[in-house]
Amino acid sequence: MIIVLVIIAVLVGSLMPIQAGINAQLSQALKNPFSGALVSFMMGTTALFLLSLTQSTSLGELRKVPSLPPYMLLGGIMGATFVGSSIYLIPKLGATTMIAAFVTGQLIMSLVVDHYGILGLASHPINMIRLAGVILLFIGLILILKF
Repeated sequence: MIIVLVIIAVLVGSLMPIQAGINAQLSQALKNPFSGALVSFMMGTTALFLLSLTQSTSLGELRKVPSLPPYMLLGGIMGATFVGSSIYLIPKLGATTMIAAFVTGQLIMSLVVDHYGILGLASHPINMIRLAGVILLFIGLILILKF
């Protein structure tokens, strides 16, 4: 089952450079990166709203939002930062460099989150194999930048 989940994650991850390229073109067409990001998020919000309509409990639970700890609302800001940054970076770096840098950053932070069990996640201590994987990815990023 884990292999199927990893394949799904790889396939979803493969959408990231396409999304960034589409969003960059959208921003160019609208002559404003914030407008492009806004339209992108509006489309995503619409899709999530329609999907939520198919769930029996999801919309009613939205009443809880005002009482949630503020940090729980940062995910949307982080998502906007990611999309806005990708719109800005992809034309300057290219898809390969941008995604390699994003993935390197994601894995470095993932090591920290896993090691300390941050945000209530199960702890998965850093070991030499995991650290070597991240170091190799960082070396890959350097190779992409050099060639």
